[in-house]
Amino acid sequence: MLRNLFLTIGLLFLVGSAHAQSVPNSKIIVVDFDRVSRESLVGKDIAAQTQSFRVDLEGRARAVQQELSTEEEELAKQRSIISQDAFNERVRAFQQKAQQRQAELQQIDRQSGQAMQQANLEVQRSLRPIVREIMEAKGANMVLDKALVSHHASGLDVTTEVIEKLDETMPSFDVSLPKTASATSN
Repeated sequence: MLRNLFLTIGLLFLVGSAHAQSVPNSKIIVVDFDRVSRESLVGKDIAAQTQSFRVDLEGRARAVQQELSTEEEELAKQRSIISQDAFNERVRAFQQKAQQRQAELQQIDRQSGQAMQQANLEVQRSLRPIVREIMEAKGANMVLDKALVSHHASGLDVTTEVIEKLDETMPSFDVSLPKTASATSN
């Protein structure tokens, strides 16, 4: 019985040793992809476009809210001077208009989210060959996102090099954001 146990342990050790020899040594590089997004020219360009769009959308939402508030005040003034049926009809029309405007703003917001996803996909497409090229140059066989690494030896982080190459390859990207004013105007 003891002999079988030693034989089994010996076989497991041999199999484990053979498997370990077939696995290549790991050479890792680390990339801070959040930093790439924040500091690269294309990342800054996309962020600026997004911020400008958000400001425009917020302004449009405030304008719509002001327009609806004004109409609601006018409607309230008419309550005592028109028939109840006419008033109810105007209230329904107003509510329908308010819902339509809200739906239009939500649609623009959804479209902007899709445009941002598309922009991020395009940046990722440009990043892949850059990271692959740096991996090959460094003799690495693995890339880790710095967000997943708590500590690493100096020299493994190639983020600055990735940013420099991305800046050369893709300094900007035109995000296809929807128009805020024309989409919600009458």
